[in-house]
Amino acid sequence: MTEETRAYGSCLVTIKDNYAIVTFNRPDKLNAFSPDLFEGIQKGFAALKSEKTIRAIIFTGAGDNFSAGGDVALDIDPLKNMSLKEFKEYFDPLVELYMDIYNIDKVTIAAINGFALGAGFEMTLLCDFRIAAETAQLGEFFVRMGLVPEIGMCLLPRIVGPGMARYLCYTGELIDGKEAFRIGLVEKVVPADQLLPESEKLARRLARGPAAIGIIKKAMNQIGGQPLELSTDVGVNYQFAASRTKDHAEAVKSFLEKRKPSFTGN
Repeated sequence: MTEETRAYGSCLVTIKDNYAIVTFNRPDKLNAFSPDLFEGIQKGFAALKSEKTIRAIIFTGAGDNFSAGGDVALDIDPLKNMSLKEFKEYFDPLVELYMDIYNIDKVTIAAINGFALGAGFEMTLLCDFRIAAETAQLGEFFVRMGLVPEIGMCLLPRIVGPGMARYLCYTGELIDGKEAFRIGLVEKVVPADQLLPESEKLARRLARGPAAIGIIKKAMNQIGGQPLELSTDVGVNYQFAASRTKDHAEAVKSFLEKRKPSFTGN
């Protein structure tokens, strides 16, 4: 088996014959999505899109965590000073990346180690399959920051049903790998040391499959409910509204001050 690793900023792309592994590489920051990491994911994924021999892609995080989501100081706090036009322009590249991951004609697998929170959690929802370590901690963390889950509001009800989706979105509660498997959020749960081997096993199997897999994926994405493109546009509008609340400002302030937030419902 041939193997080649390329670095795109804080994102590593390892190519192994007919599949690839995209690794978020900010382990000291729980792989939170900084502008540098996000740009690296964009460039790395763009390169993989054009690789005809790559038929499956695994997303995972370096070290002990998948991703803690947006970096509060670098990615979330700046939102408060943006106009609606600036806000949408800021989100455009993110939405474009989400659409590319969701619609790509390759199999996508999230290998979830440790924390997968907020935007990190949303990234797993875009994938065709989710495999979690028993020690994984998954959660729609947005509500704890006074924000809304742009992707989760659309995709989570399709995966776990509307009731459980509301529960996860409203509470921001963290669940481990076994509970995620029980509610149908992940397709498989494994010991932490078996996470990447099991994910690669599935990637190799599906990468050897027929072209029909890509056709099935496209068809299921189209007939599974409202198009993600429309849902995401609505989600960004609601995210703008949430980012203007006093509770969001308090959530960011309390996070940076390392204390519990005091929400007022405003």
